[in-house]
Amino acid sequence: MRTAERGRRSAAELSRAVGRGRSVGEALRHLDAYGSEPESVAVAEALARFLVGRCESHHAGWRVVRQVVVDSAADAPWERCARRAIPHVTGDLLNMSGGGGRTPLARAQHVAAQRRAEQIAPHVDQAAVLADLGLDVDPVDDDRWRDALSSAVTARSREQVARAVDLALRGPAPDPDANGRNSGT
Repeated sequence: MRTAERGRRSAAELSRAVGRGRSVGEALRHLDAYGSEPESVAVAEALARFLVGRCESHHAGWRVVRQVVVDSAADAPWERCARRAIPHVTGDLLNMSGGGGRTPLARAQHVAAQRRAEQIAPHVDQAAVLADLGLDVDPVDDDRWRDALSSAVTARSREQVARAVDLALRGPAPDPDANGRNSGT
């Protein structure tokens, strides 16, 4: 029986549709239902590319963090970092699909913004950003800095970025296994 006759599109059809900016909700539902199937990796990759690119227009927190980085005079390789975020977002989407329930578009978009911030972190001068934000915090290791920028994508203003970064850097060091980065995912 053909896929169209069953009423659902194949993973390849969904991947192509997402690549054209269509059927994003349907693709997320596909991952929620069939994320453990090998063909779903292509859907997750297409969604990841779409979501990472869409951060610029649909994630206010990413735009604020990006502006803070730009204002710090960082010469960041924006497009290369965006491309490097895609495999991480792909893995995150597949992991979320295995959690049961529905993956909302807003949650998937937020994960993409966090991963973009993580990828840009090594290219940002911590001291310049901290001074620009008016924070008196000693520079930290690369992992803490990456986590601080990632946590700042919840912000909607420069002041909120400063608070989020300050909280992340002054708080206890995050458990590396808690966020899945160092646990083999």
